[in-house]
Amino acid sequence: MRRGTYLFGFVFFFLVGVIHISTGSLTPFLMEFFDKTTDDISIIIFLQFTGFLTGVVISPLIVKKYSHHKTLTLALTIMILAIGTFFFTKDWKYIVFMAFLLGYGAGTLETTVGFFVIANFKSNVEKMSKLEVLFGMGALSFPILINLFISTENWYFSYYYLFYFLFIILIGWLIFISKFRKDSNLNEGKMNSPEVGAVQFFIGDKKKSKQLLLFIFFAFLYAGIETNFANFLPSIMINQNQEQVSLISVSFFWVGIIIGRIVIGLLSRKLNFSRYLLFSCSFLIVFLVVFSYMHHPILQLICIFLIGLSISGIFPIALTLASIVIQRYIDEVTSLFIASASFGGALISFLIGWSLNQNTLLLTMGIFTAMAVILVGISMKIKNTKIEHISIDSQTASLKTQ
Repeated sequence: MRRGTYLFGFVFFFLVGVIHISTGSLTPFLMEFFDKTTDDISIIIFLQFTGFLTGVVISPLIVKKYSHHKTLTLALTIMILAIGTFFFTKDWKYIVFMAFLLGYGAGTLETTVGFFVIANFKSNVEKMSKLEVLFGMGALSFPILINLFISTENWYFSYYYLFYFLFIILIGWLIFISKFRKDSNLNEGKMNSPEVGAVQFFIGDKKKSKQLLLFIFFAFLYAGIETNFANFLPSIMINQNQEQVSLISVSFFWVGIIIGRIVIGLLSRKLNFSRYLLFSCSFLIVFLVVFSYMHHPILQLICIFLIGLSISGIFPIALTLASIVIQRYIDEVTSLFIASASFGGALISFLIGWSLNQNTLLLTMGIFTAMAVILVGISMKIKNTKIEHISIDSQTASLKTQ
């Protein structure tokens, strides 16, 4: 039962990756079909990440009251009903509402699968790292699909494809949990909580509370860069008169992330995590600045790939270091970290959407670069804490659990 649920986790993480990038990939078509601006797209992105944040926060409560499997079933059902209704209406307001529901489902799937692996597998190290690669593959595949088969006249077909994909997943999942219902009751288990509540623990230790706030702010800014750079990348390229590569540019970004995460997984035992975090954020600044002055499409695509490569290991490593600091509260810290990242992706989307309406690439890239500079500052503070004195073996084990 546990193995089967984990195998479904690959499909779930792939689906989360697709949802994560769906709005950004469809931006050119939505803007043209509905005669909207990047400010309007910002609203969709904001509500999608607000839904994701809601799923991250609520799903642990549903898991504790019911089970991992029922929580996953609920998320899939909400998502398929949301897209199913889209068959009957193409209204802009409903698309905005649907983005929230899809975000909620994606946040619930990612968080619940993560908690299931942590609660049920001793070897959660390797298993979670493999799931993260599937997330990247999902985010990579959707823009390619759109680039090959979708146009302004049939842009809504992408949601139809997503509906059929979800329908197949839901049917397979219902057959699976129905067949193994007895095993499900035996194997799911509940997450163990420390005797002292997380809030009480952090209030009582000001040093750890400050460290936690640092990591939460780090997640907020990082997600503000990653998610909005990916989602607004087609609009950025169109503003630079590079319509022919506007969609494929997103794929270059995610190829960089996938390759980077695979390499990080192979070299994790040899890395000093805090130092790597500092170097990655520094290289991110360099590539963002270089991209601001690039005009040839080939050079831009190469730079986009390098941005994805430099950013690929930042999130899992920062989450690892956060869990190392507060070892007894990994579940709580993970939820806070992901929730902060979701909030950052949602809130900063308005700022990026506004900057794009000014038709100045330097302004948009300047905002991304400024946030990356702050990440470097936080990374330096992290590097100077006691985190860097923790053994590499314990760091590696913690990384792979994320």
